[in-house]
Amino acid sequence: MYKVEWSAKMESLIGPYHEFIVEILEFVNQEPKFSIKTESDLEVLVKKIKELKEDESCNYKFLDVATRTNLKNYIRDLKYEGENLLSKYNEFNINYREFLSKDWEDNTQYSKELTKAFEYFYTDLIHGKIFNDTVGESNAIREFREELTLESTCPYCDYHEMEFDSASVDHFIPKSQYPLLAIFPQNLVVACTACNDRIKKEKLYLPIMHPYFDNLDEYFYFTYKDNIIDIEFYDYVSIKDREKVKNFFKLFNLKERYNKYSKRKLIKLKKEIQRNVIKQIKDIENISIDEVQFKIREELDDLYADISKYKKIDALTKLKLDYLKQMKEECFSDLIS
Repeated sequence: MYKVEWSAKMESLIGPYHEFIVEILEFVNQEPKFSIKTESDLEVLVKKIKELKEDESCNYKFLDVATRTNLKNYIRDLKYEGENLLSKYNEFNINYREFLSKDWEDNTQYSKELTKAFEYFYTDLIHGKIFNDTVGESNAIREFREELTLESTCPYCDYHEMEFDSASVDHFIPKSQYPLLAIFPQNLVVACTACNDRIKKEKLYLPIMHPYFDNLDEYFYFTYKDNIIDIEFYDYVSIKDREKVKNFFKLFNLKERYNKYSKRKLIKLKKEIQRNVIKQIKDIENISIDEVQFKIREELDDLYADISKYKKIDALTKLKLDYLKQMKEECFSDLIS
């Protein structure tokens, strides 16, 4: 719902994943090259890795990791692909945002072996001590998750205030369909488990907004009319951007979820405003309508300023702020009554 700023801390934690993949794919393009599988391939590969480790001019970080983990087996499998995987990876890296906007396509048919290799990178390798001792100083993906769950709401729904145990790392572009992005840093988004594990899963609708690049708050506003929560777009928003926002809402089933779980929050907010104003005026004799209006506007302004302080920290701030604006502009007489 709100943009997540890509910070220096985030870059230091998982930015090295990109360089690590580049190193591996560079090596995949080098000798030894395999075409027909033989039992001696792994032995040949390990020998080459050891030679490079002894070469003082070689600064590949993956070499130590490969000799001490199953990484070497997956590197061998990637060498059977017979394609320039580094070129494909770099192309996707360069065109990542264009892919999200549907201005660039990837029609590659990825093999099961390649998918398994990149699945291994994410599910096993980057969580292991050997990898983290070599590439970083700790379990970077865990720290990344911790960093983005501290005083933060889910960037997808803004409904859940995230805690470490109720959040997970989402592959915004699903790794099952595009495995080359399995540990691509800007494809990894920390979100609530409801959005990631139970709703989004492996789906993707294009074109779409992305929380690292776009702030949905700038494109639409919520409305609450006839007991229905809906959205409307600002006049300056293009047709393409409207489609991106609609696909974002569709991907995370936001309209249905908001209407099912959030209407009572708005009703409670309205009652809170009325109660606060009543407390202020109950002992004032012969109060005029103008004075009541002033108190209500003052209450709306104060509440708006207070909620604004906690954007991306407290849940549903976007919805509440838009509703406060709506009450001030459209529902004022209802509040007075």
